[in-house]
Amino acid sequence: MKIKLDEENRQLKIDDNIKITYWMLKFVMFTNIFQMLLRVFKTPVANWDFLTWLWIPIGLVSLFTLYYFTNLSTKEVIPLDEIQHPILKNFFGRKRLSLKLKNGKARHIPTNSIKEMEQIQKFINSSQKATT
Repeated sequence: MKIKLDEENRQLKIDDNIKITYWMLKFVMFTNIFQMLLRVFKTPVANWDFLTWLWIPIGLVSLFTLYYFTNLSTKEVIPLDEIQHPILKNFFGRKRLSLKLKNGKARHIPTNSIKEMEQIQKFINSSQKATT
């Protein structure tokens, strides 16, 4: 299990090294947006070729993807008082657990089984009931 439930300190410890992955994806998105802007503003509209027209949707998709990744958290230690609620989502027929944080971001939780998801949800819900 990559997730440790720390009951003493009331926090989740996640060891998934997602920070470097998200950083690389953001770098690629910035590079795509820069390449699109360079190609579009460098050449006049009358001289646009197929590749210039191809870079426009690539740049726009990269812009929306970059916005999506900026709304995701990469925290490895999450105190339970920062968690609003857990979210269960189906992604291509596979259940995925995410946490909605109080700062407006979401944190995807890597789980291997449904039992592990339920255990994490019980831990979060029991601590939220104890604080209210």
